Amino acid sequence: MQKKLHLIFILIFLSFSDVVLSNTKNIIEEDQKTLNILKNYLSKQIVVGKANFKFLFWNMYDAKLITETGDYPSKKFALILKYNKDFSKKSVVDETINQLEKQKTYNQQELEEVKALLNRAFREIKKNNKFIGIKNNNEAVFYFENEKVLETNNTEFINHFFDIWLRKDSQDPEFTRNLLGKS
Repeated sequence: MQKKLHLIFILIFLSFSDVVLSNTKNIIEEDQKTLNILKNYLSKQIVVGKANFKFLFWNMYDAKLITETGDYPSKKFALILKYNKDFSKKSVVDETINQLEKQKTYNQQELEEVKALLNRAFREIKKNNKFIGIKNNNEAVFYFENEKVLETNNTEFINHFFDIWLRKDSQDPEFTRNLLGKS
């Protein structure tokens, strides 16, 4: 009887430790302001994956994908970018347009509309600045340094913008796999 109780205790302990260990990888390590922003849109905040983007020898930014379930795809998610170097607003807007044009051919009017949205979303970037993009069904909200900078319901823009990082044929498939928690 004692051996059975001992075995039951060990099984309970092991199953509990698995739950604790599996949850530690999904802990969101963010400042309180970022957590408050996320709580406004996501009832739970579970990290799907994390990735670091490097270009040649430059460490560009760290990214986190967060959903309510820890799974992607999801109709509601947040993408957090923490920049590891300074960037001009113009260079970020231009590179974002470059990435969007890999997904769609824009006519001049569409390009101007996209550029206007991006100019509202981005600022001059300093090392450690944070950009948060939140997709909530068919709407998106963007924050830069905890300030809301853009809200849009332009679903085509929203989908293409987030697909810069989340689509299978992104410019860095390994980065995307890490962000999607599939590494």
